[in-house]
Amino acid sequence: MRSRAFVFARAFVFAGALVFAIVVSVLFSLHAAGQSITDVVAQRQQHMKAMAAAVKTMAGMFKSPETYSPAGFKDAAETIRRHSATSLQADFSAVTAAQGSEASELIAAERQRFAQLSDDLERYAIAVASAASDSPGPMPEDMRMREGETVSGGPFAKRPRNAANEAPMSAEHAFHTLLGTCTSCHARYRLKE
Repeated sequence: MRSRAFVFARAFVFAGALVFAIVVSVLFSLHAAGQSITDVVAQRQQHMKAMAAAVKTMAGMFKSPETYSPAGFKDAAETIRRHSATSLQADFSAVTAAQGSEASELIAAERQRFAQLSDDLERYAIAVASAASDSPGPMPEDMRMREGETVSGGPFAKRPRNAANEAPMSAEHAFHTLLGTCTSCHARYRLKE
């Protein structure tokens, strides 16, 4: 009968070999795709910056409704939609944590949860765009948060039954929900400084 130390050492060697095989596999796939780890990190950081700029654009229009531009608003929502869901998941599929990255290894360990958040981000970006008005001029009031629309609790929170909660989500409510998704993802998967 083998000692516990031998069994532990053997399991440790096996786990190390498995991690090594995964690292080699990732590096090989990156090399085959012609990308270095630095390239992957730089690309996803560009995608994140594009989404941050889009959020800033929409937030500015909510803050100063007279600056509202239907095309600019929908463009910003489309930028977030384009970089979310499968695109965001692909950005983190081969490499999660790396030098120069603020991404946590937890992304690799919680693929399904990360995928759900990135899919939610897409869903809210679509909701923001579809709730936007094509009206020229300042942002119309029907895009603003309605009385009775709840910001907290997320999309599945219990809400009192009233006309505001039976109507489709306002653009501002969808925007706040989108921001909540960003915050949830960053709180869980972004390394603390």
